[in-house]
Amino acid sequence: MPVTREQDIRRRAIDATRDLAAEGGYDSVQMRDVVRLSRLSSATIYRHFSSKDHLLAATHLEWIAALERSGAARPDGANAAERVCAILRDTCRTMARHPRLTAALIHALGSSDPGVGDCHREINRIMNTMFRTALADEVTNADEFVHLLGIAWEGALFSWAFGRMTMTEVEHTVCRATHLLLLGTTTEAATTP
Repeated sequence: MPVTREQDIRRRAIDATRDLAAEGGYDSVQMRDVVRLSRLSSATIYRHFSSKDHLLAATHLEWIAALERSGAARPDGANAAERVCAILRDTCRTMARHPRLTAALIHALGSSDPGVGDCHREINRIMNTMFRTALADEVTNADEFVHLLGIAWEGALFSWAFGRMTMTEVEHTVCRATHLLLLGTTTEAATTP
């Protein structure tokens, strides 16, 4: 399928943003540098993205969408807790391999920019779908579980982004939260690792 002009613009702007953030983090993503690397005009970029934070959130959304398309979104596991923790572990480990990029993406999600909010909602929708698939029919109140896990994970990621936790601690915290939440929401008691 041929790439449309709109898709090409998004791709070039997001690629430039990702490269800048991966190299130097949040502060290194400057619109003039996105313009230079993408070879797009600033007017073109601003027609599609309202701000630097919106560009970073769109980059994050693309990353999560790629995760959803990968095998990591459908892990094997004997029970819901194992499958959910596999998603969390794979995601945390990928983030740990790209710390500057990850910190920039997490930082941007704190913005009040409406474009960021749209991306954040879509990121949450994708992650919620992945978690619900991993839960299968083992959890009686999947919506509550996914909501509470999302709060725990987002809080842990913000703590990591601002230097209060390591990514290993984030991974342990969210997997532990998964087991604790599932003990109260599964039809059979889950075992903790």
